[in-house]
Amino acid sequence: MTRSASIRHAASRARYRVRQYTKGIAAHVRPEEAATVRGLLSPAGLALFLRMQRRDQRHSLDLFHVLAAEDASHDSQVAALLHDVGKGELHDWQRIAFVLLEAVRPGLGRRLEVESGPSWRTGLWRLRHHARLGAERLAAAGCAPRVVEIVAAHTGAPPADDAEVARFIEWDSRT
Repeated sequence: MTRSASIRHAASRARYRVRQYTKGIAAHVRPEEAATVRGLLSPAGLALFLRMQRRDQRHSLDLFHVLAAEDASHDSQVAALLHDVGKGELHDWQRIAFVLLEAVRPGLGRRLEVESGPSWRTGLWRLRHHARLGAERLAAAGCAPRVVEIVAAHTGAPPADDAEVARFIEWDSRT
């Protein structure tokens, strides 16, 4: 990648993250969206969705709408609604710190992240591992194996051998 292309890519990612953050500040779920969620999710899945922070619910609904418009599978649509359940409760500054540390140097934040310990450090750890944590929660809640598989894979590189997961990852990174 050329230097100018690298700068354009970094600027594009920065704009995306700023939009994502500001959108989350006033996040809300419209009544018709709440009805859709109740209709699509099992009681256990709904309970997990309702425990997510409002900004994560909004992002999940935005991804759901994109995938539903593309006529994605039922499993992809359910995964869209539940893909961030592994994040748990986070402060805005934890999200910002995680993004900035990764922007400076991918993996830099790993030195600060811990699975157990002070909440500020465990929040950073959950952000890095939320796909696996979410998949574990979904499996324990009895979600379909394909939903669990999509959620587990959603923070990785798009797989060449699974178009559904690749499309999910692509849209998640844009939404």
